[in-house]
Amino acid sequence: MKVFLFVLPLFLLISCGAGHIPTWRQNAGADTVNFIESSFIGNELYVSKYFDKMLDDFRMTVDPDEIVKAYLTKCLAEFALLEYSECREAADMLPLLKNEENIAYYKFVSGKTRKSEDAPKKYRDIVEFSQNCSVEKANSALSSEKDPATLLIKASFLVKNNCYDAETAGTAIKAASKEGWKKAVLKYLALQLAYFEKHGDVQNAGLVKKRMELVVSE
Repeated sequence: MKVFLFVLPLFLLISCGAGHIPTWRQNAGADTVNFIESSFIGNELYVSKYFDKMLDDFRMTVDPDEIVKAYLTKCLAEFALLEYSECREAADMLPLLKNEENIAYYKFVSGKTRKSEDAPKKYRDIVEFSQNCSVEKANSALSSEKDPATLLIKASFLVKNNCYDAETAGTAIKAASKEGWKKAVLKYLALQLAYFEKHGDVQNAGLVKKRMELVVSE
C-alpha cells in the first residue's frame, strides 16, 4: 500500500480520524492502488479493469470534483511513464470543478503549470528547479523523495521540461525496480539509453542495453 502515499494528498481517500468511511471511498482507495500498480507493472488487461472500477467508485458520489479524480489518476500514471497528454477527459470537466487542488493537478499533468506556486504542493520543488534548470538540485530533491510513485512523476516532469541527465533516469529506474514495476523500469532504461547514446557514452549505453535484454527479447 506504499503507493497510497501518491494518491492520498490528492484524493484524501483515507480519513485521518476514526469516523465512518463510506463504502465508495474504501473501494475507490483499493481500486486506485490496483490501477496504479497495474499501470506501472504493465499489465494492460488489469489497467483497463481497475480504471473502470475506480471510475465507477467515484461516480457513486455524482460529484464532479470526485469523478475527475479518476481521470487525473489515469493521466498522472501515464505521466509517470513518460506518456504525456492534455488529459482531455479531465479538461472537459473543468467548468464543473470547485476544488482548486484538482485544478492544480490538471494544470500540472497537462503541462499548463507556469509557476511553482501554482503546482500541487508536493511538486512545487521540482517545478522550481526545472524553471531555471538546476539539474543538480533537481536530482538531489528527486533522490530524497520517499514515495516511489511520486518520484516517477517528479522525474517525468524534469524529462518533459528537458532538465535531466542519466542520474535522473537512474534514480527513477532504481525506485521502480525496487517496487517490481517492470514497465516503468523499461521506460526509464530506454530514456537512459537514449541519453547515453546522444552523449556518445558507448560503454554505459551497452550496459543499459544488456540490462534491457534480460527481460525483452529482440
